Amino acid sequence: MESILLVGTKFASFQRLKGYLVKRGFRVAAVSVDDLGRLEERKERFSLGLLEVSPDLRVAQCVDRIRHVSFLKELPLVTLLTPSHLSELASIGGLEDFLILPVEPEAIEARLKFVLKRLNHVSPGSGIQIGKLSIDVDRYEVTLDSEPLELTYKEFELLKFLATHPGRVYSRDQLLNQVWGYDFIGGTRNVDVQIRRLRAKLGPKYASLTDTVRNVGYKFLESL
Repeated sequence: MESILLVGTKFASFQRLKGYLVKRGFRVAAVSVDDLGRLEERKERFSLGLLEVSPDLRVAQCVDRIRHVSFLKELPLVTLLTPSHLSELASIGGLEDFLILPVEPEAIEARLKFVLKRLNHVSPGSGIQIGKLSIDVDRYEVTLDSEPLELTYKEFELLKFLATHPGRVYSRDQLLNQVWGYDFIGGTRNVDVQIRRLRAKLGPKYASLTDTVRNVGYKFLESL
């Protein structure tokens, strides 16, 4: 289930949107721009953020408040804004898409799904095929040379996350956040341990797909 963080100033309208998205199968948390600090205690894992910017605020100002929360620094964001905000967008990084207010919940849902599909690099019902390695995201199955590969839940989640974001480098802290969640009690060494175990099961040829980026973390290669 995809998890969405709603951030805005019109909290009442966001509560209505939250109810709509929950009914559509999302896990949703809503918070005002001024109350972002309270998320530090919860440290939830979110797939995507939806930011509503009121006319009296600047987009950059709201994005900075979100990035000030340590575990939201890398959160992809979709913004709901007014035409007066459009001139700001070219100078702001980390925004995946935007919608112009007013906008119907159905349009917001469609845009969220579109962005999530792009971020995940894989559509529902599809899989990832590299050589003789096949990763079925929906069925939680991995096969190599047509034989099932026995992975633990965390090994699969780690492989799935890296494989659906090929070419992008992730630090160990980022992988802990994305795969284990911030409520996990443990250090970054757990990432290295799971990578070693995963590589051992993939074998010499396919182990190289999980590439080590020295002094940074790991990335998934798009081909052998």
